[in-house]
Amino acid sequence: MNLKLYAIKNLSQRSGPIQLVVVDIDRSKYYPLNFVCVLPRYFRILEKRSSKFAKLFGIRSHDMAKQLLIDASRREDDPEIKNLITKRLKAINAEQASPVIA
Repeated sequence: MNLKLYAIKNLSQRSGPIQLVVVDIDRSKYYPLNFVCVLPRYFRILEKRSSKFAKLFGIRSHDMAKQLLIDASRREDDPEIKNLITKRLKAINAEQASPVIA
């Protein structure tokens, strides 16, 4: 799989102005044919694997999300999308740094 993030600016603000989705470039070059899943907004280490992203990547979810966000940040030119990517990266880094309480 050749995974990348694809940003979709929503016209309706229901699910947020920008949605980040994971696409597989090996499937197709065009969205939505290459759609894999939506990148979750929040990652919880101890949650049940309820999102499709978490089910696909399991214990590698945080690392995969972080790498996809870093790669997207390097190639993104739109300041609004870049800002969202930066916020998501900070959230993942903060969550990984906080101690896990069972």
